[in-house]
Amino acid sequence: MTNKTIPNFGTFQEARDFWNNNSLADFENDLEETKEVKFTRKKLIISIDLEKEDEKRLRLIAKQKGVKYSDLIASWVKERLNND
Repeated sequence: MTNKTIPNFGTFQEARDFWNNNSLADFENDLEETKEVKFTRKKLIISIDLEKEDEKRLRLIAKQKGVKYSDLIASWVKERLNND
């Protein structure tokens, strides 16, 4: 075991770079046991029923705009919600 301590990171990129070059095993003394970890989603996944032709048109529009069709739908919903 080593006496290394985990630094405070200013950005996600700093943390990513650090952990890409270091092993968690080297910081065993700096770890704390936890009983419960909760992960929460920032986004909700939903399903909607579409007619086949509407789905095809959505995919075509998304392709023309260079975006994923799920992102296109989400942006349209957000736009509509912001306008109401």
